[in-house]
Amino acid sequence: MKLHLPAILSCLLLSALVSGYAADKSEASKDSESAKKAKKEAKKGYKDRQFAAEPTKVKFGEFKRVELKGTSLAPEDQKKKANQESAKKIDEMLQRELKYIWPDTQVIPAGGEFTKSAERTLQITPSIEDIKLVGVGSRVMWGAMAGGSDIVMKVTYRDSSTGEVIANPDFWRGNNAWAGGSSWGKADNEIRDAVVAQIANYTRANK
Repeated sequence: MKLHLPAILSCLLLSALVSGYAADKSEASKDSESAKKAKKEAKKGYKDRQFAAEPTKVKFGEFKRVELKGTSLAPEDQKKKANQESAKKIDEMLQRELKYIWPDTQVIPAGGEFTKSAERTLQITPSIEDIKLVGVGSRVMWGAMAGGSDIVMKVTYRDSSTGEVIANPDFWRGNNAWAGGSSWGKADNEIRDAVVAQIANYTRANK
């Protein structure tokens, strides 16, 4: 059977394209796995250390005003409704705690901008870097098999008069699968309270 040259060239070209697509897909998969592995290792770092935050460069009591932004979520965690609800709950608790310290604390939406007050202002920006909270329904159905829960937060404290970040501590709280399973979800929800308490205690200690 004779094969014409154009047909042979077409077959070779098609083969090359298929091979190239497969290679690109394989590389993309490797990149995705590498990113997941890096995030897992970074997350492990929080769990392997005791909570500790460096003191702020400037005492918070030196500021005339305090502004608190709403809590933001990492891009990969924004789509889940449960994560959005957790951020909202953290906002409520954090605003309440900080108003015990500074009754006149001004709250700014997560996507908003700090005011341009002439007075020296402490600008506080909390963000959830990583979150996994097992819901009550999942915990009741799967128990310990649903895994553990944890939250990693970062809070940036900035001096409005200089633009300098005067503190940027990390806060973490989590539980293992068995702790969450034995409490039927109660211990999972208490993680939010514990992280907010860490932030509030740090803020008081540096006032």
